[in-house]
Amino acid sequence: MRLLAQVALGIISVAAPTGLQKSAFKSSNNSSLSLRIIHTNDLHAHYTPFNKYGRDCSSDDIAQSACFGGAARLATTIARLRQGHPNSLLVDAGDQAQGTLFYTVGKFNTTIKVMNWLQYDAMCIGNHEFDDGPSLLASFFGKLNFPAICANIDMMRDPDLARVVKPYVIVNRFQLGVIGFITNTTGSISSAGPTVSFSDPVPAVNRYVQELRQKGIKRIIAVSHNGYHEDMDVAARTHGLDLIVGGHSHTYLALNASEPGAGGTYPTAVTNLNGHTTFVVQAKAWGEYVGYVDVEFASDGSVAKLTGEPVHMTTNITEDADMAASVAQWHRPFEAYGETLVGNVAAGASNSNCLLAECEIGDMTTDAILWARNKESPTDIAMINGGGIRAGFASGPTKVKDVLLVFPFGNAVVSLDIGGKQLKQIITGVFLKTNLANGRPITSFLQVAGARIKYHPAPGSTNGAFVVDSIEIAQGTNGTWVALDETKTYRVATLDFIARGGDNIIDLPIEAPALLGLDVIVADYFRQFSPISPKLADRIINTGV
Repeated sequence: MRLLAQVALGIISVAAPTGLQKSAFKSSNNSSLSLRIIHTNDLHAHYTPFNKYGRDCSSDDIAQSACFGGAARLATTIARLRQGHPNSLLVDAGDQAQGTLFYTVGKFNTTIKVMNWLQYDAMCIGNHEFDDGPSLLASFFGKLNFPAICANIDMMRDPDLARVVKPYVIVNRFQLGVIGFITNTTGSISSAGPTVSFSDPVPAVNRYVQELRQKGIKRIIAVSHNGYHEDMDVAARTHGLDLIVGGHSHTYLALNASEPGAGGTYPTAVTNLNGHTTFVVQAKAWGEYVGYVDVEFASDGSVAKLTGEPVHMTTNITEDADMAASVAQWHRPFEAYGETLVGNVAAGASNSNCLLAECEIGDMTTDAILWARNKESPTDIAMINGGGIRAGFASGPTKVKDVLLVFPFGNAVVSLDIGGKQLKQIITGVFLKTNLANGRPITSFLQVAGARIKYHPAPGSTNGAFVVDSIEIAQGTNGTWVALDETKTYRVATLDFIARGGDNIIDLPIEAPALLGLDVIVADYFRQFSPISPKLADRIINTGV
C-alpha cells in the first residue's frame, strides 16, 4: 500500500469467515461500538445482471459464469451481510443514474424502487445524478426513504434541491455523523446548471467535522463521490474522519494491491491532520462488488479495529427471487424498444481505455459523426469526450439497447466553427489537463476523427499531463495530413455537452443548435456499414512510448 509507511498502526491479513482474506487493522484503544458499514457506488442503473461490457447477460455469458451484479444479487448479499450484525449501515457513494435503459428511458423510477427496497441509510450525490438537471434530481431525492447528503454544494439559488440535500446526517442509534461530498469538477462534467455550484471538499469537510464534534458526535465518516486518489488527498488534508466510503473513479480496491486490475488496497490507510488514520474504500462500479467494513470505534471516536473486504457479485451468489421478479417486471416496458436490431459488430471492443488514450470505440464513434455531418455540410473534425463512452461493444448482433448502453446520455451532435488558434489551445489544454483559457482542470480525454495528434508525457508531471508535439488535419479525399493552420477556421462536429462547457474542454460555452442525437447517428452508421470492426487508426500517438 502506497501510504502505509505514513501510518503508525499497521495493516495485517487474517482469515475471514467466508474463507477469503480480509484486511484488518487494530489499535490498543478500548472499543465502545462495533459497526458494520456496507457500501456500493457507481451502479449506473445496472439492476439486471451484466457481462464484462456492461451489457445484459446472454445465454453464453450465463453458461460461462461471466455474469455479474444485478439488484437481485445485491439484495441477497446485503441481507447476508446484515444477518447477525444489528449494528449495520448501508450507504451509496453516488452515480445511481445513467448507464442502462432503466435510466435512459425510465429515469429514476427503478432506482427509487431498488434503493428503498434495499433500505439504504444514506447516499452521496454523484455527478451523473445531475445529467437531467437539478429539478429531476430534487424530485428523485424527495421520493427516497433516506437522506441524500453533500457538504460542498451551494444550493442557495435552488431551494427545491436544498430542501432535500443536507451536508451530513447523524445516525442517532450509533451517535455517528456521516458527511457527504462530491468532486468539485461536477459543474463542468455534468448538467448541473447555473443554480448550483461546487467547491473544494476539504474546507467543507473540516467545517462539518467541527460542527458534529460541537454536537457531541465523535464517530465521523464520509461518503464521497470524488475519486480514489482524490479521497486520499481529502483524507490527508482533513481532521476527524475515520473512514471515507468513495466512488466516481470506478476503482477496484483489493486485499492484495498487486492483484490484476486492482487500483489500490482495500482499505487504504492515510494519515490525517490529527496524525490519526483515515481509511479509504471503494467498490469498483455497476454493482460488480459490494464492499463492507467492520469497525470497532474507541471511546474517543477513533478506529480501534477495522476489517473488511469487497464481495464479488458472481453467479455463485443466488439471486433474491422477489427482487429478480420485480426487476424483470420493471424492465419489460423497455424490451421491445431496446431489442430493435441496428447492425452487427465483427470484433468486440472495450471502453476501458477511452479516458486515457485513443480507443477503438472512440475512433468508430467520431468516424460515424464525421460521416453523418459530411452528408449535410463539409466538416473537418469530429471530437468527443472519452467519458461519454460508458460501455463496450461485444461481437455479434447489435441492438438499440446496446447503443444506448454505450451512449446513455442523450447527447446531440452540434456543429461549431472554431478558429485554428482556439482549436489548438483547446486540444493542447486537454492533453495538459488544464483549460488554458480559464486555468481550471480537465479530467477528460479526446477521441477524434479528421485530426492526428502527437504528444509525449510532460516531464515531472504529477497529474498525468502530456505535451502536444503536433496537430494535423486531414485534407482532401485522400485524407492527406496537413499541419493545423492557426489562421484558418475549422468546422468541428462535437457534442452539445462539450459545447455547453462540459468537461471544461472549451474555454466558453458556445450556443449551437442540436442536430441529430449521438445514439441515432451511431445506429445509422451501424445500419450502413455493418459488420463493424472497431480498430485503432493511429490518430492520437504517444511519441514518448
